[in-house]
Amino acid sequence: MFQKMARLISALADGPLYLLSSIAILWLEPEFGRQFFVTGLIAFGLEVPLYICLKRAFKRARPFNQLDCWHGLSPADEFSFPSGHTAAAAVFAGLLGCFYLEINTLLVTYVVLVGASRVALGVHFLGDILAGALLGLACVALAVQSVSMMSFWG
Repeated sequence: MFQKMARLISALADGPLYLLSSIAILWLEPEFGRQFFVTGLIAFGLEVPLYICLKRAFKRARPFNQLDCWHGLSPADEFSFPSGHTAAAAVFAGLLGCFYLEINTLLVTYVVLVGASRVALGVHFLGDILAGALLGLACVALAVQSVSMMSFWG
């Protein structure tokens, strides 16, 4: 049961949910939908290449390669640092939190659960999760700052 729950939480952070949610906000939120969408594009546009560069630079082996904790999950790549799922979850949660302050506790819980699921599945160490969360939040901060400096928001 625990492994099934960890797999489900991990699968929620695969990415399509973020894109679909962002398109829905763009379409349904007349006040700030466009700003949300552009900020998200910038944040993910920063996060993805940085995540790839860090993976290639550190080349840290995944826990299941070092410890007896394999749970049958096949990760997209062979390296664990940083956690891309946690970074993406932090980007999306951080972005949502900037626009919907009242759900920040729920968003933090989501990021923690994504990170915990990745550790439970044996594909990341705790440090990978923390680095992923910091990477994601830093990208959101840079994206928000960039968008706030753009004049076309009028």
